[in-house]
Amino acid sequence: MSTDTQPGAESPADAFVAQPFLREQLGLDGARSRGGDRNGDGGADRADDGGHSRLPVDIRASLELVRPSHGRFHGAKFSLGYFPAHDVFATDADKFGYLTKPRVRARSRLPLNATSRALLEKLGHLMGNSGRETAPDSATPSGFTYVGQFVDHDITLDVSSALDAPELVDANVINNMRSPMLDLDSVYGKGPAVDAFLYAAPAPGEPPSAFRMLLGSNLPSGLGGAGGTAGAAGMVAHTDFDVPRTSALTAIIGDPRNNENLIVSQLHHAMLRFHNAIVDSLVASGFTGDVFVEAKRQATLHYQWAVVHDFLPRICGQAAVDAALAATDLGHPNSPFRMPVEFSVAAYRFGHSMIRDEYWLNFELRNKPMTDVFRFIHEPHLPVRSNWVVDFNAFFETGIAVPVFNSARKIDSVLASALEDLDGNGLPNELMGVLAARNLLRGLVLGLPSGQATAAALGVPVISGAALTAGLPADEIAVLEEEGGLLLEKTPLWYYILREAMVATGGEHLGPLGAKIVADTFVRMLRRDALSLLNVAFAPTLGATPGSFTFADLVRVAKVIGA
Repeated sequence: MSTDTQPGAESPADAFVAQPFLREQLGLDGARSRGGDRNGDGGADRADDGGHSRLPVDIRASLELVRPSHGRFHGAKFSLGYFPAHDVFATDADKFGYLTKPRVRARSRLPLNATSRALLEKLGHLMGNSGRETAPDSATPSGFTYVGQFVDHDITLDVSSALDAPELVDANVINNMRSPMLDLDSVYGKGPAVDAFLYAAPAPGEPPSAFRMLLGSNLPSGLGGAGGTAGAAGMVAHTDFDVPRTSALTAIIGDPRNNENLIVSQLHHAMLRFHNAIVDSLVASGFTGDVFVEAKRQATLHYQWAVVHDFLPRICGQAAVDAALAATDLGHPNSPFRMPVEFSVAAYRFGHSMIRDEYWLNFELRNKPMTDVFRFIHEPHLPVRSNWVVDFNAFFETGIAVPVFNSARKIDSVLASALEDLDGNGLPNELMGVLAARNLLRGLVLGLPSGQATAAALGVPVISGAALTAGLPADEIAVLEEEGGLLLEKTPLWYYILREAMVATGGEHLGPLGAKIVADTFVRMLRRDALSLLNVAFAPTLGATPGSFTFADLVRVAKVIGA
């Protein structure tokens, strides 16, 4: 496997290739012109607007939908001018890139034209149509759907690529605004010395380095959360089971996307408590070193262990994880790295197909629709209502029984219909649109290679057209066969990987190509991190079983599953 490792941006002009409207606003092309491209469409609707271009439509829409009443940070686009200059301009700034070589992409990608866009929009709409899911649930607990989302927010953030770009966008010019390491910067930020607003000061008499993560309060609304072994009788009216929030109810967390739905927000809250539990243990043991450094080290290494030994085997299959760990060509400490879009825009978007339309949240909130999972994390339901605190015994195999256990949907080309209407108003979400169509169009604009060509390039067996279409509804097959079977000949990588999972594993986990891309990318990220569990001596100590640690252990240590 090879990755593009071109150097970072050499100048401000280079850095803003993905957002040309900023070059004019910041005067990077000399004197600022008057008027400009008001709609980001190459020049339409020009008018004198005070000397520089109006914000492009995707950024304008994002700024409306990140208001507290919506909180839609997922897929939101922002001006790169919002970020520190070093994170944008520096030659070592993190960027996206490609796994496959330019010639593979050039000969196998779909043409960027109106025909391809129309086909992908048709296919995307079909993928989210209600009533299409006929396969039973997978064996994977639903908690791992949201672990996947949490991890994604720890390693990737693209704020600048545009779905409606008239020409191909080179991923190498797109900044990754998160550190591509499993370092929990989405939780810790830049630490208590810089991002002090994330932290609670040590209690009187404690070591001065015993920094805990701030927790939030709950809106009093009755009993909720985990009942533990007592079941419904064990529920309480929680007062401190939310992430911290400002007076305007904005989440005070390292990545706002972790507050976009109730389940991932409650998982982030569990991560805060996980750190705090380790601090409590270190203080109680009389630890004499820097308590925060040791707690962060333990939390990060246990989290990495759970990703490698619990999450990845469930998503990729153990064989793919073992092969990646045994590979000798997946990097070394401080080696160059660009987050491959074959991973971030295709293979790692498997989780969208695992989302359920309904979830059992706790003993009082049974079978709540996905729209409520989004609605009850925004005004007027903030802070999180005490009766909406999530019972993670229904999401991870904790050993504590619940009446209904949420299993993830199988990985296939069917997405929960709720993803077409996350606001619950009967209309497609203005920013997300139809999520499947947006995923497909992003791959088109970034010039991703076809699934078939990617498999061949990475030495993975290519699935046949007959296998690709086996069991699909007639209307979906018809779209794939339009234009002389264009989508069957050059199948979009994301769609191919979803279908491969169903063909190869019955949807229980990713197939050979998807699993290789995901497992190899995670191992590469860990290999290049000198402090990761693949480069330091580490054995987990916090699991229920010595030498093991799972996400079920994490929520147990965090004390969010009841007694």
